[in-house]
Formats: sequence, C-alpha cells, structure tokens
Amino acid sequence: MANGVLLGLAAALCWGVADYCLRGASQSAGTFRALFFMQVVGLLALLVGVEPWFRLSFAGATPSAVAATAGLSLIILVGAALLYRSFTIGKLAVVSPIAASFGAITTILALLSGDRPSAPQLVGIGLLLCGVVLSGMASSRPSDAAGAADAAAATNGSWRRLLGPGVPEALGATLLFGVAYWALRYVVAQVGGVQVAMIGKATDLVALAVIVLLGWGVRRFIGGASFAQGATAPAARALAPRSSVFWRWLVPGAILDTAANVAYNIGVAGALTSVVATLSSLFTAVTVVLAWVFLRERLTRIQWGGVLLILAGIALVNL
Repeated sequence: MANGVLLGLAAALCWGVADYCLRGASQSAGTFRALFFMQVVGLLALLVGVEPWFRLSFAGATPSAVAATAGLSLIILVGAALLYRSFTIGKLAVVSPIAASFGAITTILALLSGDRPSAPQLVGIGLLLCGVVLSGMASSRPSDAAGAADAAAATNGSWRRLLGPGVPEALGATLLFGVAYWALRYVVAQVGGVQVAMIGKATDLVALAVIVLLGWGVRRFIGGASFAQGATAPAARALAPRSSVFWRWLVPGAILDTAANVAYNIGVAGALTSVVATLSSLFTAVTVVLAWVFLRERLTRIQWGGVLLILAGIALVNL
C-alpha cells in the first residue's frame, strides 16, 4: 500500500506540471497538434528511457488484453482532447480541479466492484461533487491567449453560458477519465504497467495519424475543411509546428504525462484503485498553484470555495 501511495503522489506531481506545460503547447499550435506530438514524444521516451534498461515482456499481452488496452487508451485520448481544449478557452485554475474529480468516479466504480471505503471517504466524494458545481458555475473569462473564435464559441449555447468557458469540456474529460482509469486495473494486472502505457501511446499515435490522412484525403479529393487542425497537406511540415515555443512546452509536458501514466499503472497493479486514483487526482493542486503563480489567474470567492471543496474532498477520499 505504501508503494501505491508514493506512486499515486508521483503521478499527481507529474500530471500537474504536464497539464501546465501542455496548456502552453495547445495554445501555441492547437489541441490536435499537441495531442499528436505528445504521443510521438511519449513513445520515444518509453523506448529510449525504459526499454534499454528493463527488457519489456509482452508475454501476458493476449489479443483480448491488447484490444482492451487500445480501447481504453482511445477513451483517455478523447478525454485528453476535451481537457486540453478546456485549457485553451478556460481558466486553468477552474477546469483543472474539475478534471481532477475523475477520482470520484473511479472511486465509485471501485466501490461497486469490491472496494470498501470509510465514512470520511464517502463524505469526500460528496464534497468533490459540490466543488465541481461551485467552481464550474462561477463565471470566468476565456484565457487571454485564446483566439477570438474560441472566445465566441465558448460563449455560445445555454450550457456554456451557464457553466463558463471550458467547463463542459472539463466535465466530459472527467467522465471519460473516471471510467477508463478504473478499468485500466484489469488490463494492467495482465499486461504490465509500462507495457500498457506503451501500447496506449502506439494506439493513440496510429489513431491520430489516421485522422490526419483522412483529413488530407477529404481536402485533396473531395474538398472542404479537413477533419483535424494541422491536417491540411500531406507534407510533414504542414503538421509539425515550426514554433520553438510549442516544442519547449510540449517535450517536457509529454515526458511528464508519460511518467504519470506509468506511475499510475504500476500503482493500481499493487494497491487499491480508489486510493491510487484519488491520490493521482491531487494533480489539480499542482496545476492551480502554477496557474496562480505564473499565469496570474485570479478566482472569485465562489470559485475558490469550489476549488477548496474539491481539494478537501480529494483529501478525505484518500483517508
């Protein structure tokens, strides 16, 4: 259990800094490009940083386990796309705590599948849900770096006017993360933590590459807008950003995100999923502090109340 706690905290620290970095990459060159090259850098980090030192065995990776791993990875990829979109158009200190509440969903599913929480943990789940409502309902302006189109899109529709920019996307990411990270414990036990991360990165890269090719094909042979930002021409330079700012944000963010995934996977293999998941969700505290210090994001009292409830709920769930 002690190792599970340490790995959960390590995942929280890595995810917190990674989200801050990947926000900068998304704002610099778009969500799709950030997701695409995040998989490239992450896969290279696993091949260079792990494989030469620890020979990875895929003996337990049956076809069904690989298919399950790939499916869960794609769910997490969609959640990541929603999350980075919310980072681009909303306040980081608001949407990050909402996304971190995936630990409540994971915990509930873990309870239904056999985990037994204490009374404080149940109270913590309630505080998490209340905190999501308070931090999400408070009005917030789009980030200054977001374009005019993003700002207009963020204010269209009744849900967006009610919840604020980036909040619907963060809520969607929370739901997807909660389900997928709960289910990961079943494939990790069979395949292995690092192996699951590697299969996931490869699957996501293939899926995003297919989107690029489809987008190029539609534009080339049918006409009209491509399916994904950056997929406007077959040449690699049409997809790869030339901005050095993008790469300065993306490379550390992708490496830290990969490290967090590995830490989480290994953690759930040897400890209660509810404990590791909720400890991992503490990444929001790291992200909020970074946004407050470096981005000068200011929250209203209601927003701070929601954030504090989320943090208190996460702490209670971990008791």
